[in-house]
Amino acid sequence: MTLNIRKPVARKKLSETVEEELELMIRQGEIAEGEALPSERDLMAAFGVGRPSIRDALSALARKGLVKISSGERTRVTRPSADTIISELSGMSKDFLAQPKGVKYFDQLRKFFESSLVRYAAEHASHEQLEELERALELNGKSVDNDIQFKKTDIYFHRVIASIPGNPIFLAVHQALVDWVIDARPIKKNSAELNRQSHRDHVELFKCIKNGDIEGADKKLSQHIDYVFDNYT
Repeated sequence: MTLNIRKPVARKKLSETVEEELELMIRQGEIAEGEALPSERDLMAAFGVGRPSIRDALSALARKGLVKISSGERTRVTRPSADTIISELSGMSKDFLAQPKGVKYFDQLRKFFESSLVRYAAEHASHEQLEELERALELNGKSVDNDIQFKKTDIYFHRVIASIPGNPIFLAVHQALVDWVIDARPIKKNSAELNRQSHRDHVELFKCIKNGDIEGADKKLSQHIDYVFDNYT
């Protein structure tokens, strides 16, 4: 049997080999969380590679959240956070957003994601969480004539909702959607009326959550996101 190979298999870079070996040691617990890695000089000797390969490997591990690099200090092993996991997707997501229907697909993702959040909030939000959400709503209402400030308070209102389940991954996903979709939208001129309608949607959404109206909260959230997509893109 003859294989028609168009090009040879690329050899791994030395830094990739070092990265894989260190990652395996970290994940298997050979180097514990909080423990300092050997110095760059010792790593160079252990792996038989130059300083650039060691630094590239450590930078790759830092992007994965497996180590923390601090100036003037030894690199230490850390535990990946939810933010780290989401940030790994950022480059790919921004490329996807550039596609013809990219923004539409991410708005659909946002609708599915926030639908679950508002349903949960309507059923489980505590008195203290409702008070925080009401304060966010008040800030949002005071900023309808200031586009930049309105955008910030809009994001904050939805972030409070995302915080209600107490799951850090939800907050990381919310922040990712802010970075990928919401924050990337240009601010439109003469958008005061758009802001007022968006704030009215927030008021109705808050009422549904406060009253424990799960279906009403879900319906209002869907209408709100559709309105935002139709008028802000």
